[in-house]
Amino acid sequence: MKESLKGVGVGLPPGMLTELDAYAATKGLSRSEAIRVAIAVGLPMLKLGLAVNTQRTLAILEHTQLALSLLVERQYPDDAGALVDMAFQNVEEYHA
Repeated sequence: MKESLKGVGVGLPPGMLTELDAYAATKGLSRSEAIRVAIAVGLPMLKLGLAVNTQRTLAILEHTQLALSLLVERQYPDDAGALVDMAFQNVEEYHA
């Protein structure tokens, strides 16, 4: 059963609205769906009191991934490809 939705009016600066619409277009979402996604991702972090520096977070994730990939490729070269495949399967299953 589809959850009923209640409307909420919100004003956004033009630049933010442009970014929102661009995100929605690339993901094939409506503006409302994109806003729901942003709130679903952001609200739990706000509730925890987290302020995220996105660029720093992405740099940490990339560095960690590269370091781990290098270690796996050197120590377990036969398993490296399978681990990448499994990672993408997990992304599709748990984060799609």
